[in-house]
This record gives sequence, C-alpha cells and structure tokens, in this order.
Amino acid sequence: MTRLRVADAVRLSIVGCTAVVLATWASHSAPFQIATAADPVSGAAPMPADPTPPGSTPSPTQPSGDPSAEVNPALAGRVADEDLPKTNAEWRKRLSPEQFEVARKKGTERAFTGKYWDTTTPGTYRCICCGEPLFKSNEKFQSGCGWPSFSSPIDGVKGETVAEHEDVSHFMRRTEVTCRRCGAHLGHVFNDGPPPTGLRYCINSASIVLDKK
Repeated sequence: MTRLRVADAVRLSIVGCTAVVLATWASHSAPFQIATAADPVSGAAPMPADPTPPGSTPSPTQPSGDPSAEVNPALAGRVADEDLPKTNAEWRKRLSPEQFEVARKKGTERAFTGKYWDTTTPGTYRCICCGEPLFKSNEKFQSGCGWPSFSSPIDGVKGETVAEHEDVSHFMRRTEVTCRRCGAHLGHVFNDGPPPTGLRYCINSASIVLDKK
C-alpha cells in the first residue's frame, strides 16, 4: 500500500513539473508589445503598427496605398459640401490607412517620414479630406522638427480656414489645429515660429496635399 502511494506521489510530481515548464515556455514565447511614448516635439500619439499580417489581402474599404483622385476627389480639388462623407466608414473608403488615422483619428506620422516635411515646391497645400486650401508654400519654413511647418494659414492668423482647439492629451496643454470645414486633424500650433507671426503650424503631411504651381 505504501509503495502505491509513493508511486502516485512521484507521478503527480512529474505532472506538476511538466505543467510548470510548459507554462513558463508559453509565457516567454508569446508575442510582446513595445510601448511607444508620445512624440516629444509634436506631443501627438504615434501611428499604431499595421496589424495586417504579411502577405494578407487588405480590406476593400481600407486602401493599401495612397488613393487616386477617383477614390478621393479631394486630391483633384475642393469637394462640394453635399459630397463630403458623413461617417468614418465613408472616410475610410477615400483615405489611405495613414491618412485616416491622422486626419480622422487625431494620430501623427513619425518625424522626418512625411511626404512634405522638407518639400520646397511652390504651390498650395489643401486638406486631404475636403480639398479646402489651407497653407501657401511661401509660408512654409524649415523648422527642423521633422514635420511641415508654416508660419500662417492661407488666410492669415485667426482666419476662417483653420480652427484651433485646446488639447490636454498626453499630459500636455497644446493647441490643436483642424480644418474648419470638415474637422480634419492637421497638427498643432506653437509659439516658436519666425517673424512676423512668431507661430509654427506643425502639420502632418498625411493631412494635406500639395497643388503645385
């Protein structure tokens, strides 16, 4: 009887050790996530990593690259009021994944990666969502921050094209700027720009499109 009890105890001990080993292996082999902090210059949350597995087919309502003017009419010019999307689902169909996350979800592109951060081409920068003219190239300057920077909107400071909102996200107090017409998130404005305005409109390339002269 004693031998049976000893044998049972040995078997239970082996099973218990095996379970511990398997649990430990699973915890160390499971995928992990790297926490990313808000950008130190713009203060905005970083763009999330693309959750689409390699080789998979993107959703038909989420274009894989920059849409054409046929998909997003704002690329061709100012969109009529009645033709502006009313829901996020409609915006997703018109915008690329990055444009949607930035312009409609208040994200930000990584510094020095946007299409226009160092562009010097003359022209007018329009809203990627509705086509509204927002900034002129002659108001653009090299700020060194890694995003397109403008000293003033197209119609001057406190004009009618760009709206300002208090932003207290990420434990900071900043001034968000949006397209007044469609509400697209553009970036933030700071008081460290050049004369005569002394302002720096720090704008995401994903929120604008350049009409070249």
